[in-house]
Amino acid sequence: MSIARKACEVSDAGSAHVAYCMHFLRACLWVLLTAFSLSVQANPDKDWIIERGLYIEPSPGSLTIQQAVTQDYQPFGVVLNRGLTPTVRWLRLLVQAPAHGQEQVVLRVGPHYIRHIQLFEEKDGVWSSRSAGDHFPVTQNTCADNTYCFPVTVHAGVNNYFYLRIDTINGFFLNTQVMQPDALSDLMVKQQRNLGLEAGVILAIVFWALIYYIRTRQSIVGVLFFSQIVTLLFTLSGAGILADLFFEQYIWLDNLAFNTLYIFRLMTSLWITSELLKQYEPPRWYSYYIKGLIAVLCLELLALKLDYLTMLALNFNFLIATLLPLVLVAALPWCRKMPAFHRWLIGGGVLLMGVLIWMDILPLLGWVHPNLVSLPGNWGGLIIAFILSIMVLSDVTQRRETYDREMQELQFMRARNQLETEQIKERSMLIDMLTHELKNPLATMRMAAGSLRSSLQTRTSEQSADSTDRIDSMIQAIGNMNTVIERCVQVDQLDQKGFAPKFENFDVGEVVRAMLASLPEAEVERIDLWMPSSSFMLRSDPNLFAIVLANLLDNATKYSQSGSRILLELFDDSSVTTYSSRFILRVSNTVGDNDAPDPDGLFTRYYRGPYAHDKSGTGLGLYLVKALCKIIGGTIRFDYKDHQVNFTVELKR
Repeated sequence: MSIARKACEVSDAGSAHVAYCMHFLRACLWVLLTAFSLSVQANPDKDWIIERGLYIEPSPGSLTIQQAVTQDYQPFGVVLNRGLTPTVRWLRLLVQAPAHGQEQVVLRVGPHYIRHIQLFEEKDGVWSSRSAGDHFPVTQNTCADNTYCFPVTVHAGVNNYFYLRIDTINGFFLNTQVMQPDALSDLMVKQQRNLGLEAGVILAIVFWALIYYIRTRQSIVGVLFFSQIVTLLFTLSGAGILADLFFEQYIWLDNLAFNTLYIFRLMTSLWITSELLKQYEPPRWYSYYIKGLIAVLCLELLALKLDYLTMLALNFNFLIATLLPLVLVAALPWCRKMPAFHRWLIGGGVLLMGVLIWMDILPLLGWVHPNLVSLPGNWGGLIIAFILSIMVLSDVTQRRETYDREMQELQFMRARNQLETEQIKERSMLIDMLTHELKNPLATMRMAAGSLRSSLQTRTSEQSADSTDRIDSMIQAIGNMNTVIERCVQVDQLDQKGFAPKFENFDVGEVVRAMLASLPEAEVERIDLWMPSSSFMLRSDPNLFAIVLANLLDNATKYSQSGSRILLELFDDSSVTTYSSRFILRVSNTVGDNDAPDPDGLFTRYYRGPYAHDKSGTGLGLYLVKALCKIIGGTIRFDYKDHQVNFTVELKR
């Protein structure tokens, strides 16, 4: 009853756990859909830039604005060249002219972590310049969303060209827009609202993960909590919030923080994917892959201030981000302990995350023209966080079900072991009672039979011989009964772990001679003893060794052919590689055609040959021999050939 009650409690706890998970999923889905419905309204208004051109300096820092104006510019989308060495790029922007007179507009440049932006504007044939970037105070030339804004004037009837000199190793793409101030203000309000929604959802996932970790103490939930904190900080850094709050005078520190958080985000992604597969025995190559990538990312953290390595790390990190979902999906079929539904859920979620990661990288390849709210890591990161939460919930639920199942099995095993222990205890008490109640009457019967045989010696020889045979049969039967009782007692001791070996040096010859002296004369006459020496010193338990020897001799005398010889061999042999030096005890006898034992059942408890039931015995002798050989550190081997049965015991010297 207690086991059934506990199983019901476990089942109820699992149902409550699943219900809690479903409530969280519904809440997250509602928030995500609300945020998405609001974000679709964040499309930018009309951009006044009608032509963009890119020129790369062959020798960085060699061109003046007068020289840059005369160069041949190539069409430019959003992607700067991705060289691995510091490079200066020039952007030429042709802005639409107003219908009449002149108009004040705003040139907006982002993202905020560009190192140095220099704007050149021509007025009355003279070029003037303004500078911004992460080497300047955050309040200089910044928009409300911490991108860089330059008020400029465009004139009707002329080509309004503006030139940007870009010197950075912090990113691969640059976004430029020219808009009217009111339109730009409306756009930034929409984007700030979306950023607030995004940060709010991620923060909600962070708090949920913290509470859920406190409730479950599951390591994967703790990893999710840490990873979402990194995601939130990365989002705030990408939007310039951290620069505004903490790095106002030292904006270059925000660039360092951004790159550090990006690496930490990849590390937590690797960590959480490793946790997802850990309990399902993932392939060894996958573990090496994860550990190798984490080691490389740790080296990147140490080399963030080295310009060349920073560029190399950015390229490598893009490769990690794009390949990680594919590698994880490739490892799933190897996790054979993972339930099929959970495997499909993890695989589908990972592939969806991969699609989102690749969509985030499309702007970097120049295939998509992003607005500033779709920078890598923003909405894609939010959806990835939601997918990760679902996968973690599924994994925790699966772990809970596995734990509940194991607890039920453990409780069942404990109950069964307790029952078996009680049964063994009751059997032991029964054997003790039978031993006490039977041995004394049997001893009395043996003594009475001996006295009766002595008194009958006064009768005639014919009468005396007949009576003596009957009395000998009685004594033999009493001996057999004693043997059965002794075997049962020994097996009970074995079950109760009552055989604790006491190793000491003893003379094997003395034990053998004492054993033979205790056997009936008729049995001793059949035994051929072969010992190269009359004395053998062996370190073992002499009492257990004597029990092994007695049971082997008893087995040989009972089941060998009548009148056949029994060979008892004891010798030292180091030719076999079982032990470097070993002592051999071998008992050999001949059996009839129908008495060949079954090798598979020979050493099992209660085994009796199909034609052996006419002989007294319990079927416990050889089972006891094998168990005792193991206790004293030896082995026993059986072989049969041409009616010859051999039992060979090997013991360490």
